[in-house]
Amino acid sequence: MEHFCFLVILSLSGLAMALQLTSPCNAAQAQPQPIYDTDGHELAGHDMYNIMPVDRNLSDQCVYVSSLRDPRCRMRAILTPCKKFGRNPDGYVSIKLAEGSSNSSKEASPQLSTDVVIEFPGIITWCMHRLQWYVHGGITNQTHVTVGRPRGMEGCQAPAGTCKEQSFLFRVEKHGTGYKLTSCFHAPCRDLVLFDYDGRRWLTVEKDGHEPLVVVFKKFHLASLPPASAPQLG
Repeated sequence: MEHFCFLVILSLSGLAMALQLTSPCNAAQAQPQPIYDTDGHELAGHDMYNIMPVDRNLSDQCVYVSSLRDPRCRMRAILTPCKKFGRNPDGYVSIKLAEGSSNSSKEASPQLSTDVVIEFPGIITWCMHRLQWYVHGGITNQTHVTVGRPRGMEGCQAPAGTCKEQSFLFRVEKHGTGYKLTSCFHAPCRDLVLFDYDGRRWLTVEKDGHEPLVVVFKKFHLASLPPASAPQLG
């Protein structure tokens, strides 16, 4: 009987030690993980970045806005040759935390698996409103990544508060050698993929089993900015 009790106590002690050893690991895994640019630095909300595919066949492409729009000033996010905008900041996006707090600021770093708001801050159009990303149906049967602001919606003023428009929220997830973007507008979260239409590659929300668009983020450096204002889109 004493031998049996000793074994029970020993087993319980081992279990306690195992829990102590694994708890820090679980706690560490629960912590938000940073997103890194191509220079190895953490992304920051006040910086701007090129979103570039990892695929070598698309190595000269960047995510940009199309000239396709309707009377409500909606454009689409597409892939286009990076040389189209060169060193101008209009081809770069800002990626900011969607939820703010009393301690947050524009310098807060977006994290993996957290809601972010993506915007082209360097583009000026005749519509004169923020060119934020959101998901919306279009002229195809796909749900497109649209750029602009739909009528009756204010978009997201990240990171000043909590964004109430779920269609404007995206997430960045680690994927292979790069990252993938997802939309959680309708559960479950779905990857952003490329959809070929009308001679262009559009960013859409996956629904047909397509592989995600894997990307990296290249920081825009102010030193490379030429002395010219941001161009207007047609």
